[in-house]
Amino acid sequence: MTRLWILFRTELKAWRREPLSILGGFIPPLVMLVAFGMLFGSNLGFSIAVINYDEGSSGVLLEETIRQVLSPFGTPYYDVLPLSESEAWQQLDECRIEGVWVIPSDFSERLAAGQNPLLEMHFTNYNDDRAKNHRLYAAEILWRFYEKIGQPQPPLSLAETYPRPEMVDWFGVIAVGLVLFGVTLGAMFNIFLLTYKEQIAHITLELGLAPFSLLWALIPKVLLALVMGLVTGAGLLLVIYLWVGVWAGGYVWAACLLAALVAPLWIALALLLGLRAKNFMTGAVAAILSGVIVFFAAGGLSSPEYYPPLLKAIAAVFPNTYVIDPLRDLILFQTWPADYASALGIVTLFAAAGLSLGLALTCRQLRRITASSRPRPTCARWPTARC
Repeated sequence: MTRLWILFRTELKAWRREPLSILGGFIPPLVMLVAFGMLFGSNLGFSIAVINYDEGSSGVLLEETIRQVLSPFGTPYYDVLPLSESEAWQQLDECRIEGVWVIPSDFSERLAAGQNPLLEMHFTNYNDDRAKNHRLYAAEILWRFYEKIGQPQPPLSLAETYPRPEMVDWFGVIAVGLVLFGVTLGAMFNIFLLTYKEQIAHITLELGLAPFSLLWALIPKVLLALVMGLVTGAGLLLVIYLWVGVWAGGYVWAACLLAALVAPLWIALALLLGLRAKNFMTGAVAAILSGVIVFFAAGGLSSPEYYPPLLKAIAAVFPNTYVIDPLRDLILFQTWPADYASALGIVTLFAAAGLSLGLALTCRQLRRITASSRPRPTCARWPTARC
């Protein structure tokens, strides 16, 4: 244990001279967090204008209804801007607003006479999903309007149920994926940088000559990388708490345990990469790009449960896939996941298998490096000649 502590302190001192080892794992997820926050962190409602030509009172009531109908997040579907007719059409042409509703002059009159009134809805359709949302929102608003004026509802009723008492926006879902990404990338960057430095300084030759098991030298590296990965994840978790206001509360320990068991597989891979890399930037870029691929493939944007079969099969090889949903339960909803025990068991197997194989291959590689660097035997009579 004393030897282990001495080696751990040695690795810690080396890490203190290389602040890039933690910043390299923190900056890429932070940049992605800011980018996704700019795209999805603000109000995702639609900005529209309403041109009301109606000579009665129903047009005003419809305009009020447009503002009052709320999404499941508690925000209005539409942000109705106070624009004149000329400004509305100009901003629609310039793609500064999403649509224009036009209420005709005989709108109230046709409603009172039991005739079908006509509404004009002009929407941008640069994205089919947004165009579909416009149609859905418009239908809900019109049904609510019919309730207000006492007219019969359309012959269709809907009953909506949700598995959770509250909903979170898309940015919160993405942010939790980035926290897990930060844990894995922070751990990878730490052990890759320090191992790479030892390789180019030929310290790995001294490790390979050690008479005792090389695990004594490798385990402190793994522990330090794991600690640095958790520090990186904690930093990102603090950022999203200050930004979005979500926090795991009393379940922080459970979230840290899951994240910590995801990291060992990637630590082992980064350790092997650090022993072989001849250029630091090449290895660093490879680590970041592989982390980004895993982030997207393992449910960084949405739950892997809804993936198509082929993508679900690909995601199954990554331990991140099994913990992303339990982490979202813990952080976003502060509820205990029903699948926590199964996720914990799966990632424990990933950690044990990946770390065991990675450390075994690393020990073998260190011994081979040492063996290949030894001078070849020479003849006793002619010391410079090869036998």
